[in-house]
Amino acid sequence: MANDQVSIDAFLMENVADTNDTKEVKFARFNAPFVVVAVSAERAGQLKKLATRRLRNKAGISTQETDQDRYVDLLIVESLKSPNPNNAKLQENWGTPGDAVATLKRMLKVGEYADLANAVQEVSGFDLDDEPDELREQVKN
Repeated sequence: MANDQVSIDAFLMENVADTNDTKEVKFARFNAPFVVVAVSAERAGQLKKLATRRLRNKAGISTQETDQDRYVDLLIVESLKSPNPNNAKLQENWGTPGDAVATLKRMLKVGEYADLANAVQEVSGFDLDDEPDELREQVKN
């Protein structure tokens, strides 16, 4: 190894900048912007587990399958700080009590939902210049 190797101290938690990555997404129909924050890799892994189910095939072999749509929905809910999709008053108003994902899907048009998903990916460090299929593969892995 070369002597110009960076010290491990540069990677210690106290030496890493807290960037507080946030992004505002404005939709003309709403009086205030939607605010999303970055999702950590650790939390994304937890959400992926929630969107994954075990299946048993005819031969009795157990496999895992991740529902990518559910995973993206969970990432959006986790990332969205304003409005809080878990707010009971918001859910009641939109007729979706107890279901944050359904609340967002009822509030937003399909294009707005896609824009919000893109903002979550962008603020969380995904390269949006990639093709959509490549993004899906990044999320899978």
